[in-house]
Amino acid sequence: MEQTLRQMAEQIMIQALAAVRSALEQAELSGRVYLVAIGKAAWQMANAAYQTLGARITDGVVITKHGHSRGANGSLAIFEAGHPVADAASFAATR
Repeated sequence: MEQTLRQMAEQIMIQALAAVRSALEQAELSGRVYLVAIGKAAWQMANAAYQTLGARITDGVVITKHGHSRGANGSLAIFEAGHPVADAASFAATR
């Protein structure tokens, strides 16, 4: 059966998130860890990082498109903002 474009995109996202987790599991991190994620997939990527590193993350910020956040991630500050055109929320989030 032929995959739809959406199905292909979902598979790519699943593989990308698995790659994030794998890279973080293998990383030799020392000192404080700050997480910064920006973009439409920022929340998903930050979530993968938070699930992998958990308490090792000192602090962080996630800026994603309106409607793309799926809730809190530990102590990470989550902001939704305009995309592709910046809005007032975009400027507030970067402050």
